[in-house]
Parts: sequence; structure tokens; C-alpha cells
Amino acid sequence: MTFWIKEISWKRVFISGLIISVISFVVRQIEAVLTLKYYMMPEYFGLWSKVMMPTAGPPPPSFVVTSLVFTLVTGVSLALIYYYLKDHLPENRKKRIFYFADLMIGTSFIFFTLPTYLLFNVPMGLLVSWFISTFIILTASSWVLVKIIK
Repeated sequence: MTFWIKEISWKRVFISGLIISVISFVVRQIEAVLTLKYYMMPEYFGLWSKVMMPTAGPPPPSFVVTSLVFTLVTGVSLALIYYYLKDHLPENRKKRIFYFADLMIGTSFIFFTLPTYLLFNVPMGLLVSWFISTFIILTASSWVLVKIIK
């Protein structure tokens, strides 16, 4: 059952995780600048976590550090998921990239976007922006994983 664990190159997993973290951080920073108006609207202040906005205004440095750690964990997790699934993906490099990206994007849509829409008062424009950013991040991450892990 755990045969795939034996073939893990932890160095490649960590390098992939770091690169994915950088990609994600840059994309999310661009997204934050483009959607800043949503974070400044008083009617949504109660929506944001106390980690991100302990008071009205920009997030504290501790949020950036926590976000970077979470992003690295996410990158490493994606690499491990890729290791688990790679033998089931097409051999063709381009197809492999897009199949894995499609799986991760679909999973994100089902388990994040749809429940968030149903359960929370997140502005639709922000939810769409998050989905687009996630799409970009996961597609770029898939390219990184296929390139580095092979």
C-alpha cells in the first residue's frame, strides 16, 4: 500500500515546495493588491480572521510569516500528492501537467469555492479572484512538479 513512499526524493519534494511557495506568494500578493478594496470594506471586517486582521488595517508581520509557512506546507503536500498519483498520469509531459492541474483545480473548486459560496458572506468578486489565483498557482505548480520530480 505504501510502495510509493519508498521512491520519494525528499530533496525534490522540498525544492518543489519552496518554488511553489514563491509562485503562490507572488500570485497572492498581486491578487491582494488587485482586490484590496474588499479587505477595506467595513461590512466585511468581521469576515477576516484575527490572525489576518487583529484590528482594521493591513495584516501584521506575523500573518505574513504564518502565511509563508502554510504555503510551504501546501507546496510540499502538493508534491507528495503528485508522487502518489504520478504513475496514473499520462506519459506526455504537457498532458501530465494539465491532468494534474485539472485534478487539483477541480478538488479546490469542490472543497473550497463551492462551500465558501454557500457558507460565508464572501463577495462574489473576491471569490472569483481567489479561484482564478488558485487556477494560476495550481497550473504553475503542476509544471514545477512535472519538471522537478519527473
